[in-house]
Amino acid sequence: MVHDLDVANLIYVDHMKHTEDMVSYTAGFSRIIYPLANRHHGVLRQNLVNIYDEKFYGELDILTVVDKNGIVVARARNSSSYGDSQADNDLIRHAMNGTTISSTVIITHEELLKENRSLADQAYMEFTPTPKAKPRPENHSTSGMAILVASPIYDMNGRFIGVLYGADLINRDYYIVDEIKNALYKDEIYGGRDVGTATIFQEDFRISTNVPTDTGERAITTRVSREVNEAVLEKGEYWKDRAFVVNSWYVTAYKPIKNINGDTIGILYVGILEQPYIDAGYRILIIYILFLFTGFVLSIFVSQYYAGAITSPINKLIKGTESIARGQFEKIEVGTNDETAKLANAFNEMAIDLQKTMGELVLKRNEIETIFKSISDVASALDKDNRIIFANSLANKIFGDDINGKFCYQVFEGKDKRCEDCPGIESLKSGEVVRVIHSRMDNNGKEYFFEITGSPLKDENDNVTGTLEIRRDVTEQKTLENQLRESYENLENAYKELQQMDEIKSELVANISHELRTPLTSVRGYTELMLDGTLGDITDMQEKSLIVVLRNIDRLTRLITNVLDLSKFESIEHEISSLQLERLIDDVITDFEKNAKDKNITIAKDVEANLTLEGDEDRLVQVFYNLLENAVKFTDEGGEISVKAYREDAYHLHIEVSDTGIGIAEDELDMVFKRFYQIDSSSTRKFGGTGLGLAICKKIIEWHNGTIWARSIQGKGSVFHILLPVKQPDSSSQIYK
Repeated sequence: MVHDLDVANLIYVDHMKHTEDMVSYTAGFSRIIYPLANRHHGVLRQNLVNIYDEKFYGELDILTVVDKNGIVVARARNSSSYGDSQADNDLIRHAMNGTTISSTVIITHEELLKENRSLADQAYMEFTPTPKAKPRPENHSTSGMAILVASPIYDMNGRFIGVLYGADLINRDYYIVDEIKNALYKDEIYGGRDVGTATIFQEDFRISTNVPTDTGERAITTRVSREVNEAVLEKGEYWKDRAFVVNSWYVTAYKPIKNINGDTIGILYVGILEQPYIDAGYRILIIYILFLFTGFVLSIFVSQYYAGAITSPINKLIKGTESIARGQFEKIEVGTNDETAKLANAFNEMAIDLQKTMGELVLKRNEIETIFKSISDVASALDKDNRIIFANSLANKIFGDDINGKFCYQVFEGKDKRCEDCPGIESLKSGEVVRVIHSRMDNNGKEYFFEITGSPLKDENDNVTGTLEIRRDVTEQKTLENQLRESYENLENAYKELQQMDEIKSELVANISHELRTPLTSVRGYTELMLDGTLGDITDMQEKSLIVVLRNIDRLTRLITNVLDLSKFESIEHEISSLQLERLIDDVITDFEKNAKDKNITIAKDVEANLTLEGDEDRLVQVFYNLLENAVKFTDEGGEISVKAYREDAYHLHIEVSDTGIGIAEDELDMVFKRFYQIDSSSTRKFGGTGLGLAICKKIIEWHNGTIWARSIQGKGSVFHILLPVKQPDSSSQIYK
């Protein structure tokens, strides 16, 4: 019986897994995702009703959607009931954390009314007075026990937007218990009664059973005995023994049914009639009694002598047969070497073979049925002539219960002859898995696409005897592929247009820069001629004005140069070589020694020895030049400038350029690297500049896969940090574009 109970539990869990697959699969329907994501709750309610009527009527009792806060927005069985919170439900809380979860739960009368009044009526039960049951104060129950599944809903961007939960109410639903009975005991009848039975209890009363009453009805609302109640419900233990169930003696086994928190809320029971096995034992006993009687008639003295020796092993045989009747396959030891011992050994071998065969057959059958039923697509087994010999529940639901024996192309394709690219035929020929895509138009002219997979079915000699054919609706996938292909083409065209625009921009900037430089060169030349007196004497006021003109010509020239550098930076070739960092820094410091000395500024250098890196020498010199130029420019007389370089780790070098200048406000530290940005207009007038130097530095450093940033205290100075990799990617190539 313990083995039978394990098989029954496997079927119960399989039913829960099947329910979980249905709900999880439905959570991905676009008819649920789009209206929920866009808060079109009216559309969602109608869609949920339609989905339930199309796919789950008769399979699920509850199908409900809550938003990401746990508020109900749609119920399939009661579209007018919404707005209440389910956030306190343990399973829904798990689903809100991104986990699909299933469990057996108790649903209150109030919650059942919200889903549908008929469910509350179905769950209501008045207890039938039951001898030996443990007393309880109430005489009825309004709550129900159900298998409930909650699955998260994500939008097309992978964001969590809500939960879909569905439930199968077990009260007065006999599908599971009948499936257990058919799997374990088939239709075996003894004395006009089913030999095997199964029951599901909510707490201590039967809510689903195939145990009959005296009138032949199902014995729901009767209650379990006190000893089972205390062992299973109160202690959470298994219980197995012979028991008087309703109106007959059974060999029984019980196990607790627990919720997600581990609380026992019900019982799963299996039992077989004890009478068939007792009668078998009596028949054997009668045979031996006749044998003994015959021996007694032949020789009263011999029978008296051997009476004790024969009766003892017979009693052991009887007890052994009773043990087999209870499902306990224990070895029978009679303690003799005569014919009784041979009979006992025959019984032992029979019991071992029976136990092994029953276990293998039940397990194998249940495994196959479980796998076949768990397939969420249309699945069918075909013989060599492409006739359907078995189909799963979804195939029967869509195409009818009478499809067995018909040709697959008649049922699934609506054709009178085999398909040219039939995967079933190809799989029969090759013995391999074959996949094809078929399309089909419905009556409204809409085209549907199906992925059909044919897998060979082989016997124990590896001969192909048929095929397993699975049909999956991939219409949404094909539609999405077409949309992605169209979007990719649009993006590719847009990218080409952007490339053309970028080339035009670069050419325009280069032409404008050239046209501006030419007149600026002439203006600068004539200004210098006027300043050095070549064109005649000038007054002091004119000299000051001309110096201002010359300074602004230099500023405009730098601006043009910087704009041109930025515009053509990505298009020019950069020569990568191995560089001595200290040499580069020394060269740049040398260029600024005179300017620093004129302002009585000290430039200190602290560079770690033998620092090398890969990079474009001219561009990195340009970065250090800009940073030192700014440091000298914005540091008052008598100030200090420091240049440090050290190894940050095995793969990066760290360079710091610090000064004791005017500093930068904290809220402007990130802005100084933007193009044309200057701290304020007063600084521009006092120090000059284009606002492009640091932008160019940032561009060059990031091209080298590095990082540049600044730290500053206004009025005390600034520190500019550069982090550069020692090696550039693809460094085997010396020129990058």
